Amino acid sequence: MLVWLVRVVAVVWLLGVLVVAVGTYAPRLPVIGFLGSFVTGQYPLHAALAALTGVGLGVLARALGARTDGAVVAGVALVAAVALVGVLVTQVRASGTRIDWWQALTVTGQPDGRPDRTEPYAADELGRPLLLDLYRPAGPGPHPVVVWVHGGSWVRGERTDRTALCRWLADRGHAVVAVQYRLPPPAPVGEGQRRDVAAAAAWAAEHAGEEDLDPGRLVIAGQSAGATLALSTTAGILAGELAAPRPRAVVAYYPVTDLRAVDRSLQDAVLGGRAADDVAATRASSPAALVRPDLPPTLLVLGSADHFVFPDRVHAYDRDLRAAGVPGRLVEVPHADHVFDFPFGSPGAQATRPPVLAFLAEHVGTRTS
Repeated sequence: MLVWLVRVVAVVWLLGVLVVAVGTYAPRLPVIGFLGSFVTGQYPLHAALAALTGVGLGVLARALGARTDGAVVAGVALVAAVALVGVLVTQVRASGTRIDWWQALTVTGQPDGRPDRTEPYAADELGRPLLLDLYRPAGPGPHPVVVWVHGGSWVRGERTDRTALCRWLADRGHAVVAVQYRLPPPAPVGEGQRRDVAAAAAWAAEHAGEEDLDPGRLVIAGQSAGATLALSTTAGILAGELAAPRPRAVVAYYPVTDLRAVDRSLQDAVLGGRAADDVAATRASSPAALVRPDLPPTLLVLGSADHFVFPDRVHAYDRDLRAAGVPGRLVEVPHADHVFDFPFGSPGAQATRPPVLAFLAEHVGTRTS
């Protein structure tokens, strides 16, 4: 009975490990590719340890009498372990950053960054208050300001989605304003969301004196749909369509660069079903159509296996920015999928924070570590 149980557990465990390993190296395989890149984007160390555990289960099964099955499980699991350790090596080498492996193992979510204040800054079309969280740096200011815009495909999400990152930036001298923006229903909300992000930036300027902020050193940043909003809101501010201080820089984690590439149901939620009929509304929400030479320096952060925003489109957008003379760069995490940075301790999250901080230091000042 024990031999049978160990054999079954070893085989099932091996199948799980194989799905992750194969999907990691073949990210375009249906289902398997997504599972592999998602796991190795967020939890590559856990995946490698799971493969090594599979080796141990195979050895145990062989020792208990399942010699052939145990040998096969141990051998195949060892190959998977080598492949998954290769992911870790590739990610570390690509970043050139020292990784805290204990943090990678234990910090598997986004710990509460404990904002210093929560304030209403605007209201949606139904009069419901919209809130922002303010993370203050220690010490005297005035401090540069990062307006953080959460993701969630424009239809969901919370301003606390990267609360640990917000606190981490505040601890390094950047005041962070994490924005709650309007979500459907009711729709459409596309222009309303851009106005909300701009209003949060304007709030930072209006309260600069009491909060010790420097609105002349403003950055708009976000992830996923929030990154798209950060880019399109910045373009709207420069075009005079939105009232807010001019950003000095933009940081966009895996943005959608062309709204026409997302699912029609999301386009309908954002644009009220007008995506096919209203070219101007789609253009205002699509950074790829808003490239102009006077855009502020722009840092793009991307996972190479992202299944949601199409890495080739983000690369093309990066090329268009640089061709237009917009300073900045693209930082890419190998084998990583969308939201690879949600676990604050993931190697991808750790690897991308230093270049983000260095980019901010270059363009608005403060520390680089």
